[in-house]
This record gives sequence, C-alpha cells and structure tokens, in this order.
Amino acid sequence: MPAYLTHSLGAIMKLKMPTPIEEYVKASNESNLEVFLSCFAEDATVLDEGETITGLDAITKWFIKTRSKYQFKSLPLAIKDKKEAIILTAEVSGNFPGSPVILDYHIKISSGLIQDLKIC
Repeated sequence: MPAYLTHSLGAIMKLKMPTPIEEYVKASNESNLEVFLSCFAEDATVLDEGETITGLDAITKWFIKTRSKYQFKSLPLAIKDKKEAIILTAEVSGNFPGSPVILDYHIKISSGLIQDLKIC
C-alpha cells in the first residue's frame, strides 16, 4: 500500500515503499510496539545515534526509550533502492534540538523483514 504525503503547498505525492518499511514508518509514528517489532527479523540490527542494537529484546528497549525521549514523527520524502540497501529519506520532527531534521534510513530487508537499519 503506497504512503501519501501532504506537502506544505497541499500537493499530494505517492511514495511506494516495500511493505516492511511502510509498516515500520506507520507503526513508529503510531507508537505501536507490536506492529513495529513485527517488521524486524529476530536477529535484526539497528544503528542509531552511534549505538548498535541487536535482537528484538534490545530493539524493544530502544523503541520505548527513543519514542519516550523524542516523541517524534517521520514523514517519508523519498526512497531509493540501492544494491547495498534501500534508503528512505524522511523529515523527522519531535522533542529534540533542531527539529525538524532530514534523516536517511539505510534498510536491508531479508525474507520480507528488516534485517539491518542504520539511521543517519
């Protein structure tokens, strides 16, 4: 299912994302831990703010801590399918200095689940 973006000028743009990435963004924005975790492989790795998080238990703790601390929302802007990863560019706004910021999410999918996620 494509995501729909509303820009400040009111234009609507379709952004086709692979299902696990679309579900990841939606679940993150809705703080839905159960759906969020279902997007990841059991041994998935996340790299965020210089910290490497491995496995669903650690990803659960990271999700709860990050959502609570920053109270952020992500607005997908672009997606590129590179050989090494899918790169999702999103505007992220929340409770942190410099908000909003543009971040790139480098995502590797394996067997229909997120295997690696690097946020930079």
